[in-house]
Amino acid sequence: MAWRSKLAVVAGVLFALALALAAMGFYLLRASVFVPPPGKVVLPGLGAPCTVRFDAAGVPHVEAASLRDAFFLQGYLHARERFFQMELARRAARGRLAELLGPGAVPLDVRFRRWGVAEAARRQRALLSQQAERALAAYAAGVNAALGSLPPWRLAPECLLLPCKPEPWRIEDTLGVGLVLQFNLTWAAGEELQRARVLSALGRERAVALWGWSPEQAAAWIPPEGPSLPQRSPEPPLPVFSGVGSNNWALAGSRSESGAPLLANDPHVGVANPATWYEVHLVAPDLAVAGVSVPGAPGILIGHNQQVAWGITMAMLDDQDLFRLQLNPSGTEERFGEAWLPLAIEKETLPVRGEKPRELVLKRSVHGPVVREENGEAYALAWTALQARSPVECFLALQLAPDARLAMAAFDPCEAPALNLLVADRQGHIGWRITGKVPRRGRGAGKLPSPGQDPSWAWEGLASFEPRLTKLDPPEGFLATANHDPFAEGDFPPPGFSGEFAAPHRVRTIRAALASRPRWSVAACAALQLDVGNPQALELLAALRPILETVHRPEAEALLSWDARMEAGSSTALLWAEFLGALVRRVGGDEAAQVGLDRSPFTAEALRRLALGLLPAVWWDDVSTPEVESPAVIVAAALEEASRRAAGKRWGEVHQVLFAHPLGSVRLLAPLFNAGPYPVGGAGPCVNATAYRAQGEDFAVVSLPSMRFVADLGDWNRSRMVLPLGQAGHPLAAHARDQVKAWLSGGSHPMPFTPEEVAKAAVRTTFFLPR
Repeated sequence: MAWRSKLAVVAGVLFALALALAAMGFYLLRASVFVPPPGKVVLPGLGAPCTVRFDAAGVPHVEAASLRDAFFLQGYLHARERFFQMELARRAARGRLAELLGPGAVPLDVRFRRWGVAEAARRQRALLSQQAERALAAYAAGVNAALGSLPPWRLAPECLLLPCKPEPWRIEDTLGVGLVLQFNLTWAAGEELQRARVLSALGRERAVALWGWSPEQAAAWIPPEGPSLPQRSPEPPLPVFSGVGSNNWALAGSRSESGAPLLANDPHVGVANPATWYEVHLVAPDLAVAGVSVPGAPGILIGHNQQVAWGITMAMLDDQDLFRLQLNPSGTEERFGEAWLPLAIEKETLPVRGEKPRELVLKRSVHGPVVREENGEAYALAWTALQARSPVECFLALQLAPDARLAMAAFDPCEAPALNLLVADRQGHIGWRITGKVPRRGRGAGKLPSPGQDPSWAWEGLASFEPRLTKLDPPEGFLATANHDPFAEGDFPPPGFSGEFAAPHRVRTIRAALASRPRWSVAACAALQLDVGNPQALELLAALRPILETVHRPEAEALLSWDARMEAGSSTALLWAEFLGALVRRVGGDEAAQVGLDRSPFTAEALRRLALGLLPAVWWDDVSTPEVESPAVIVAAALEEASRRAAGKRWGEVHQVLFAHPLGSVRLLAPLFNAGPYPVGGAGPCVNATAYRAQGEDFAVVSLPSMRFVADLGDWNRSRMVLPLGQAGHPLAAHARDQVKAWLSGGSHPMPFTPEEVAKAAVRTTFFLPR
């Protein structure tokens, strides 16, 4: 049987070869982990010797001889630990993801090219102040020092699997990364299209009642002809509000145990792997800042300097408007008033890995880029971010602010985005400023697509808030924001501005907690960030109580006696989530199917108003049956469905977070690159806003606290921070996932700031020397 012997030899050789390749691959993966070398390292491009001390969390504490060297080293460290994340972000801004990732990324490339993100970054570059230009140039030089010193696979293990050929980092790349971040934190255009579908399908009367608009609002906000039902598009849908929410608050010294102010911030964004932020501490002449930065940009976005701490949430300004265009048959001209105006038209080539390049036609209207054109429909987009200066110079100025007033004044030039900036200083002041500018609309409020042919609906530039929206040292001794409507909540006098505001549940929870306790500590603030109480559930259950009390089911009794806490181990929390989804579908899903909508137009707030008799009772009836169902019948059916779906399970078994990596969709790579899933508590209306998609068939987390930060202005060394994963971007790095346990349990790590504490906390020190 000589052939069997030969086959065994071949199999043995192949097995040995596979083992050798696997060993080589693992060696290359391990070799690409960034481990800060102890001792001295020569770094070309550095101006003078610098010291970087790394603490137990992997946070670098940079001591530089100049501001330029501080940003240079930050760029170098970002590139060493987060290069692939930075590469994907800048490619997204340029519309060049498919060149690296293949055909699956084409729709995203098309979107960003149509939106003109790269063009906006070039325009922002031309408007930069000299100070900001120097900072971004220094940062880019540091990134390029890393790119020039190592092959791509040493910078990111992903480059072992993909054709990474990094180009030099440019100032425009940093600006593009900022624009992509803004894109991910606004959804006004998506909300407009969704409302247009509902309005066209349900009719004006039912839609307006459902949204709770007054007759005056409806008359002012709905275009005279009313929108038609937008056609379905093969492109990825525009994002809509999914419960993403951020919190921040500041407490005066009179409300803290130490007698000095406290500031807390936990911005909620989409799930990211690596983590959205990179923690860093930068010290140079006239600079000493610590906090989180954006990989791809210099400086600190959220954190503190020697005198001031700051945190941000989105102000939820409606900063996007879609304009439905009237085009000529050839699609080259648009009607605007009485004239036909030519569209600006360009052709671009879109490279795609593994395929021939694709040709893309880009058009620009008088309103902005044409972002969608198919089936006889065309929409142009006006967006403040595409017209505004970059906010990077405001954040750079903020880092040098000596007090709360000047910290808020640092955003005088800011045009976009609109932020809730909270500040506290060591003199004892706390302040709040809403930053940015509002669209100067001729008509409407951006709630629905506007008629592009009517000049009276067009934007006329951007306008500053008048008067300036600021608060300083309120008598109650605290300030808090949570993406809420600051005018409806009485923070500022009306009329205010149009926004896609979050419901006020989180901000009311936070303010009630702050008011209920005379003295606060860092630990107490951290505990409040973890609050999983669901006030939306309490409100809706109170409205439904008369109906639920007539439904003789144990599930009804369980919900009515529930404390409304979305604990991961709670079975009633899951019952509530299933009941809410079932009730939304049963109340509005039948009408949706009847008129061609793909989902129920109801929200939890609309259900509350229906239960209180503020909407027509006809909504309770299931129009797909010959019978006329009563509210009790519908509620009982929703309870039965929820009980069946939730049976034997707890909230954390279905409400989980998976930190999916861009390469984690490949089955063989998933265990290496993905992290989780992990069970978590909370939900969108909770302070711990781990949101899931409305009406989804699962409750997987889609947004979460991207970090938790509490600053103690009495002693910076008592400040705390935690990231969801860790500092590093490499899946095999020691600090890739070392903060997961603390993030899940509510833990955090200290933020040493003074030279003595930094020296004590250092576990590794590197001395970088210029060539």
